[in-house]
Amino acid sequence: MTNLTPDPVWMRLIPSFIRKKLVGRANLHAAIHNSGWIFFDKILRALLGLLVGAWVARYLGPGQFGELAYYIAFIALFQGVTNLGLDGIAVREISHHQLHAHVILGTVYRLRVYAGIGCWLLAILSYGVIEGVNGPGIYIIGLVGATLVFQASDTVDLWFQGQSQSKRTVVAKAIAYLLINGIKVILILMQAPMIAFVLVIAAESLLNALALFIAYKSFPSSDSWAPSKKVARKLLQESWPYILSTVAVIIYMRIDQIMIRNMLDDRSLGIFSAMLPIASAWNMIPVTIVTSIAPYMAKKHLEGGPVFNSSLLYMFRALWVVSLCAILFTTLISSFLIPAIFGVRYFDSIHILNIYVWTCLPIALGVGQGIWLLNERKPKLSMIQTACGALASVLTNLALIPSFGLVGAAYAAILSQVISTTLINLLISRKLFFLQMGIKPPRWAS
Repeated sequence: MTNLTPDPVWMRLIPSFIRKKLVGRANLHAAIHNSGWIFFDKILRALLGLLVGAWVARYLGPGQFGELAYYIAFIALFQGVTNLGLDGIAVREISHHQLHAHVILGTVYRLRVYAGIGCWLLAILSYGVIEGVNGPGIYIIGLVGATLVFQASDTVDLWFQGQSQSKRTVVAKAIAYLLINGIKVILILMQAPMIAFVLVIAAESLLNALALFIAYKSFPSSDSWAPSKKVARKLLQESWPYILSTVAVIIYMRIDQIMIRNMLDDRSLGIFSAMLPIASAWNMIPVTIVTSIAPYMAKKHLEGGPVFNSSLLYMFRALWVVSLCAILFTTLISSFLIPAIFGVRYFDSIHILNIYVWTCLPIALGVGQGIWLLNERKPKLSMIQTACGALASVLTNLALIPSFGLVGAAYAAILSQVISTTLINLLISRKLFFLQMGIKPPRWAS
């Protein structure tokens, strides 16, 4: 039968030997097109976040920038709960049950609103107990913590992902993001105090929610969202290990900043935080790839284990290549980039960046394994992995920061990521470990 679906315009721009393999594959076209829009969003956020963020860091100086980073890191510890580990599950369910999308979306949204409010109050209470209620810190945590509630609006993005319509989310969020960064620039030019930047951080989540609401109105589901207690129980029964896993991930991604501030000082945290956007910017590539091909990989899983494993193998090999190129490129430009955009006060960030950027590789492999864990319905393995990573992060930072300072924190980050995303699989799933290494699993691997 002749394929009546025309190939997309971007097919004309790629090499012919690749184009021949893609002709007529509509599902793959949709995944690649969706991936392009998500990648554009990540690129925009990474570039603006780096440039404007560097300007803010340069303006505030390492001390105040470190203080601001501490508040953000503290709130981030609670973000793992607010999404309830439902992103991948919701996209999968929407893809498999299109007629019930409105029930899934309504249920996820309501659950996230409740979780956001609870985490907001818990964050304020926790900060008050740890740091005390005197001083501006408790009010700053209250303001920044409001973002936990507005995160529920990201449920709209799940609908667009399930329909390969991420273009709509990207456009909506890009407008809000451009506006927020424009305000930050104005604040710098006005020589505004640090609290003004805190207000902008809180306002960003509100603008994102508004932008997503407008985008959804232009492409809604067929029925109004209708939360269901039965669906909520079903979703939470599957997602609770992912919740714990996400909490553990955030602990070993953020706890180093909390510990640096408490074991060293605000300036040290400012130096460490300055290089993080550069090192972390590369993570958008594996996240974009995996997010975009999730619906495609779910269909491959239905075709059987050999087909699914073959697709995973290609994905992991691509992640290796992308990660190693990112590490090499960052190492080559770091000595020029840091002084150019942050200034000489952040010169110490160069050496830290050259070490920390190696976390890109295990992070990419960890993002990729999410596809396997989700489709094989192995959420408990994810919980074990991330729990080990969180424990390793705390222990390695405790051991290395006092003796080696920020260098120790950078090495601790690498060790905890490697343990969590790859080494632990030697014990719990050797097949997954071989796939991550880009090697076809031997028959004895399980």
